[in-house]
Amino acid sequence: MAYQALYRTWRPMVFDDVAGQEHITKTLRNEIKTGNLAHAYLFCGTRGTGKTSTAKILARAVNCLNPQDGNPCNECEICKGILDDSILDVVEMDGASKNKVENIREIIDDVAFLPTRAKKKVYIIDEVHMVTTQAFNALLKTLEEPPAHVLFILATTELNKIPPTVLSRCQRFDFKRITQSDITKHLSKIVSASARRVTPEALRMVAELGDGSMRDSLSILEQVLGYSDEEIDYDDLLSIMGIADHDALFNICRAIADGDGGEALSVFDSVIENGKEPEVFIDRLTHFLRDLLVTKVTREPEKIINTSLEHLEKMKALAEAFSLEKLIFALKNLNEAVVSAKASGYGRTVYELTLVKLASPSYDSSFEALHARVADLESKLAKGIMPVAKPAEEAAGDTPPWEDAAPLPAEKAPAKPAETKPVKPEESKNEAQNSGDSIIDRFDEIKEYIRAHGGAPVLPHINRATPMMLGKRFSLVFAKDAMMNKTVVARAGNIELIQIAIQAVTGKELQVQCLSDKEAGITSDEGDAFDRLLELGNQHSEIEII
Repeated sequence: MAYQALYRTWRPMVFDDVAGQEHITKTLRNEIKTGNLAHAYLFCGTRGTGKTSTAKILARAVNCLNPQDGNPCNECEICKGILDDSILDVVEMDGASKNKVENIREIIDDVAFLPTRAKKKVYIIDEVHMVTTQAFNALLKTLEEPPAHVLFILATTELNKIPPTVLSRCQRFDFKRITQSDITKHLSKIVSASARRVTPEALRMVAELGDGSMRDSLSILEQVLGYSDEEIDYDDLLSIMGIADHDALFNICRAIADGDGGEALSVFDSVIENGKEPEVFIDRLTHFLRDLLVTKVTREPEKIINTSLEHLEKMKALAEAFSLEKLIFALKNLNEAVVSAKASGYGRTVYELTLVKLASPSYDSSFEALHARVADLESKLAKGIMPVAKPAEEAAGDTPPWEDAAPLPAEKAPAKPAETKPVKPEESKNEAQNSGDSIIDRFDEIKEYIRAHGGAPVLPHINRATPMMLGKRFSLVFAKDAMMNKTVVARAGNIELIQIAIQAVTGKELQVQCLSDKEAGITSDEGDAFDRLLELGNQHSEIEII
């Protein structure tokens, strides 16, 4: 007998074998026992959740000569005939390849004839969302009032593409993603039946990699079983699948939480040296940080995250080391890094730069980075840890000023009176505002300087912007219809020329940024974040505001 893939060999034969879909199989069994069958069913859900298998079981059950508690017996001549495809009253179609009007007309013409051997003609249309609109329209009347001997079962992974007119004519069942626990139990049963040995930790990882799909999990298990006749453990699985293990994920996240960019790069390098692809690891890291975010913001993360209780407890402890702002900052930057890496061709460098920025948000000028830094600082102060500013010669290095932390002393000696009057936050803010107003008032002079120093080509683009001060930055804000102008002005050479012009005209050295009007509305919060940082700096003179 020819070899069959595991997902075909272990395809469910009765409703009781369908894992994780009890809310559907119980309803179908009761309908079969009572005879209250619908004329059309729609099975929807993600891949590998049992839609097609349930459809085939239902097709046998409605025609079985000796049903067992709503399940097909799989022993009568009808069941055997359907299983070996010798009975042609059950038709399975692929909606992706037979999606045109002429294919549907064949069904419309065929339903008029009675079944040859079975009680009902059953039409299973898989991937039905691929059927064209014209073909759906042709099927509507038959789908609404089919002959009594006809049953339609439609299956799809993309419910949003099914016309409402079709949805209203079907009894709909939503297939859930299968839990890791249910997948692990099924895999364990298969391994035992195959007289093979796979450790429980490896099976749980296979179930996690399956991502809620039984078919994907079985495909991975089949690859794992082909690796060796001996017992397969967790480390073997990592080697086979070329993935990073949990230890690497925990270590690199701990380095990010501690602000240790060097350690983060070291872990990343070791992962790659062990033969793992950077893209695969970054994808795993993104999912892991997402799980940390879920762990931090939900009361019962185990209902959302598919992982073992042991790993969940470790994740809860690790999540405590992160501020919510830093997790959001990390996820946003990793998503952007994936896009940049594909476009640049230097994926590893992009990912390494991103990891350094995640560990030390001070290297990032975005407002998300500023909020992450403020949140970390407030968290350290709340825990009694005082970030101490470094001497000037040390601060010139690459390490952020508050990387080294010292315990907050119980008592502090009174500081000597300062020779100069301390600047209050309100005064600092007003001074910055007045300075900003002065720059905006002299913006025409700044543009003349730009014109006189070779910037004439960029001036029409600058004229589409509205100048304003956001926090400590001079901002050029562009409307929605001026995004192309924003792209031109935001080039590094043009930004540098604007900064030089501002300094030459006003004597002020400011950072310049280009924003959309939507971004400007969000970035206005940055001024509040800076004020919070400034206030903390005035309260604790040891802190260096960077």
